[in-house]
Formats: sequence, structure tokens, C-alpha cells
Amino acid sequence: MKKLVLIALCVLLVTPFLFSAGEAEAKADKVYTLKVGHASTTEATRHKALLTFKEYVEKESAGRLKIEIYPAGTLGNENDMIEAMKLGTLEMFVGGVFASQTPMLEIYLMPFFFPTQADLMKVSRSDLGKKIMKSAEQYGIKMLAVGDGGSRQITNNARPIRTPSDMKGLKIRTPPIESIIKSMEALGANPVSIPYGDTYMALKTNVADGQENPLANIGDMKFYEVQKYMTMIDYQFHPEPIDISLDMWNKLPADLQEILQDGAWIFTEEQNRHRRELNDYYYDMIVDGGVTVYKPTKAEVELFNKACKPVYDYFIKKGAFSQADLDEMRAIVSK
Repeated sequence: MKKLVLIALCVLLVTPFLFSAGEAEAKADKVYTLKVGHASTTEATRHKALLTFKEYVEKESAGRLKIEIYPAGTLGNENDMIEAMKLGTLEMFVGGVFASQTPMLEIYLMPFFFPTQADLMKVSRSDLGKKIMKSAEQYGIKMLAVGDGGSRQITNNARPIRTPSDMKGLKIRTPPIESIIKSMEALGANPVSIPYGDTYMALKTNVADGQENPLANIGDMKFYEVQKYMTMIDYQFHPEPIDISLDMWNKLPADLQEILQDGAWIFTEEQNRHRRELNDYYYDMIVDGGVTVYKPTKAEVELFNKACKPVYDYFIKKGAFSQADLDEMRAIVSK
């Protein structure tokens, strides 16, 4: 009788471990399909870098991770995709709208802050950058990496823009990004909210006088065909977050999480490289398309910078980030 009791106890003790081992083995063999949505075309630097991300992740995971890329807003506009990711119906997303991912991302968007792409990446890789990425988790997002989304130039059909006074009264198409809207207002322009995919026709039909975007976007979307003037001003360097649903992230085994994390930084560096290499290509495309380009002097840039100072105060008062965060970012860039 005692022998039977001992056997029964052994079975009870061993069974959970057997089930646990079986579950772990099943999890290790499971294939996870991750859909990645973005709003750019297949010719955009974002999409090309995502192809590199896909290749790396699928190879390193030996097929346990499958990446499906959905470009050009095929899964909805950017806000739709962000909400779908938060709800867990879309696994991954790349792009804006920044405040919808985490308000702290807006610190990257302060006008005339970053001189170069390398300066943005100093912040992205810093403890402050990690703090910004971590802040997205409270909104159901795991932010894997942040790269360069492009420095932004201003185009229009009315007149050359040399100083802030030239911006006065211009209808400038803006995305639903508050820092851009506030910057355009500070410069005296009238922001017009138009979806990215509708911008070309809005410029062509004079619903908007102009727009602001990186060179790659201006070339990729052919905005230069319906614009006369461009001011090379680099007034904002945008971040480029690559996100995964926090719920999806927590379901993945640790080894696959590590592969995705490494792949995200590879995506970031690949797109950064594409942007650096293609800037001259897109600049020539825009000029060859008949656009007159003006490059402001240092003194003229300072006039724009001074006009945009209220934008900083607005976001600090709003609570998107603190003065201490801004001071820390300034110290990182100045090193």
C-alpha cells in the first residue's frame, strides 16, 4: 500500500514538469507571423530597410518568425495602424503619428534642434532614448528602436521662402503631428490637415500652397511635379520608431525577442544609410523637375529658430516632456 502511495506521489510531482517541458518544446517550434504596416511606397527608404529586417529576422529565427510587410497604407492610415497595434490586431508598425505612440517622442521634434542625423542617433542610443522607448509600454506598444525619419524641407507654389515673413499666410499641408502644426503657426503659415496620400492632388489643385517633408518623400511622392519652390532648411529631424504590439511581444520566447530587437536596430541603421546615400539623388530629382531651391544663410536660419522658440515652451507646459529632459538631450547632442 505504501509503495502504491509513493508511486502516486511521484507521478503527481513529475507530471507538471512533463507538461511544462512539452509546452516549452511546442513554444520553441511554433511559427509566429508578424504583419508590419507602414504608409510609404515600396520605393521608399522605409520599405527597403524593412526588407532587410525581414531577411535578417527570418534567417536568424530559422523560419520561426515570418514577416509580412504591408506598404502604402494597405492596412489603413497611420492612426488606424497604431490603434490596431494597440488592440493586438496588427503586430508591428513603422512611422508616425508620434504622440499616439508615446507623447515623449515629441521631444525629438523640436524645431531646429538636431544639426545632423548622427546627433539624433546619439539621443536614440542614450539612456534618455531608452526612457522614451520604455514610455510607450504604458500605451500597449513595445518600441524596439528609433532611427532617422528624415530632415524636413519646405516647398510651395507662391514664392521663395527666405525668412519667416515669407511664410505668412501660406496654406501649408501638415500631417496630424502637433509639433509640425505648431511650428508652421509660429512661422506665420496656415496649416492645412490633408492625408499624406492626398497631398499631391491638394498641391496640384491649390487646396494647399505648399507642404513640408524630407527630400525622399518629396521625390518618392512626386510632390516636385506640382511645386515651384523649395527651401532647404532641415527644420525638423523626425524619429523613425519601429514598434511591436506589447501583447505580441510578451507572447514571444526570449530568443525570438532578442532576434527582433537586434533586427530592429539593423532596420534603423539600414534606413539611416539609405537616407544619407539617397539625399543627393532626390535633391537632383527635385531640381531636374523644375523646382527652384533656396538655401538660407546662417543668419536667416537663426530668424526661423528664434520664431519657433514658443514651440518648446508649449510642449513643456503640455507635459509631453520636461525641461530636464530637454536639457539632458541638449547635453547629449553637444558632446
